[in-house]
Amino acid sequence: MERDLSKISLITDWSYLIALETGLFTRGELSGAVLKALNDQARLLSRRYLVQKSKLDVRRLTPAETEILDTLSETAANLRRRGRLPHNIVKSLRAGGLIAAVERSVCAAGILQCHNGFYEDGLEPGAFERIVMRHPQEFGDHARQSAALYFADHAPPVTLDQPLQASA
Repeated sequence: MERDLSKISLITDWSYLIALETGLFTRGELSGAVLKALNDQARLLSRRYLVQKSKLDVRRLTPAETEILDTLSETAANLRRRGRLPHNIVKSLRAGGLIAAVERSVCAAGILQCHNGFYEDGLEPGAFERIVMRHPQEFGDHARQSAALYFADHAPPVTLDQPLQASA
């Protein structure tokens, strides 16, 4: 399969990509390079699907928007591998775009325990909050505060075998 590695990037059909991945896995032929190529193509197909279905204009994305789209493309790829379509993601993107989807999710998650379906679709908890913290200038005050509160509530606990640090 290593010699056919360049052909993976030419696959434009989800069914074929999933069948190829399943076949290679069954035969034990999923090497690191092949798996990376399959994952890259899955993300690309998911990204195209999300852009088309949600009617996003991706000609001038900010760094935060690029990271959001990459994160959602990964989530959509995992959904497709499980035979599901990313309906929740598309609906949320259509309702206001990339930044608005994250703001709705981050702000509502803490107060209402409502995640717009992203977490049910397999989005890693805290993924959007990390994006908000990395790109605070692109989000509103409420989103920044909600992300900070998320990390205050989800800080790793101090274990007894960790030395305590003295404050100055």
